[in-house]
Amino acid sequence: MPKHIKEFYVRGEKIDTLLATTQAVHSEAYQRGLSELKNEKGEIDYTKLEEVKVQDQFLDKMIGHYITSAVQSLGLKNKPKDELEQEMLLQHYIGITKGELRKILRENESKYTLKKHEELRESLIQNQRQKLIPLRHNHFEDKHIDDILKYVGVQDYIMKDRIRIEHAANLLDLHKSKHGADVTLEDLGHLTSASPSEGGWGSTVYLTPEAKKKLKEKPHR
Repeated sequence: MPKHIKEFYVRGEKIDTLLATTQAVHSEAYQRGLSELKNEKGEIDYTKLEEVKVQDQFLDKMIGHYITSAVQSLGLKNKPKDELEQEMLLQHYIGITKGELRKILRENESKYTLKKHEELRESLIQNQRQKLIPLRHNHFEDKHIDDILKYVGVQDYIMKDRIRIEHAANLLDLHKSKHGADVTLEDLGHLTSASPSEGGWGSTVYLTPEAKKKLKEKPHR
């Protein structure tokens, strides 16, 4: 495996690990906050969140865990003491600030349930993923495209002067999803017919005339 392709996969694994860890941190932070919502029987009483005082206590528990996790994950020596520095750290690590979370709590009150928090968590993780995924291939140069096409087995099907590095990354992802098996012409048929919003290329303009001809002769399912 060429060094630059190996680096792509290594970076991808690091990003997956980071996102999985951050996802867990979101869940752990909420569990910390729930300690402020227990009644005398130890049961969770969401109506307590209708009180601003409890909202702030709940929020403080969550933020405390977020900051501790961020400091540990980023290898910082100390927790930021300044409020602005804390907000900047939270924005960098989880994609939302204490002020923004406070606003969400104020708006939702007792409706800020575990389900609501998980919806927010998935939205934040998706935003982070969109920002981090391009970092997997920002070391690629146009000269690497030929290597990538050969590595995934599509050098005879693709017009290499028409695809960009982002397309090459798509092919590497497809190759990995096939557990290292060559990407087939049928795979390319699916990829080029799917719209960009669906993760595809949305056009067969990237295929060689011969590849287009074969696809017409044997339509992909």
